[in-house]
Amino acid sequence: MSANTTRPQNGTDSTERVDDLRALDVGDQVLFDDRQRPLDVVDTGVRTVTDERISKTIETPVVRVQGDWDGAVDYVLAHKLDRYSNAIRLEELDDIVACEGADLQRGELVTVRRVSEVSA
Repeated sequence: MSANTTRPQNGTDSTERVDDLRALDVGDQVLFDDRQRPLDVVDTGVRTVTDERISKTIETPVVRVQGDWDGAVDYVLAHKLDRYSNAIRLEELDDIVACEGADLQRGELVTVRRVSEVSA
């Protein structure tokens, strides 16, 4: 096993990087950043974002995840948006942010990995 492979504590054996939240389904388990315990995907959806300065609307995926232990914090995962790069614009970026609770205004950039069970 390479040194870069994540080994979660729940008996799972491998992870795969998720670059597009559309690839996740309810029931999947994910890790992000240095977390050791997987979080369950409990809901998926789409948020509609509008920028009236340029009359543009986009739909971007959102994923709600939560742990199954006491005191676990719920997170909403969403793609970061670019609202201004050399000009006013509204684009979905590949970067993913984890927002605590349902507040999509502030989030932390994360690397998301789907946990895969390895059968014997």
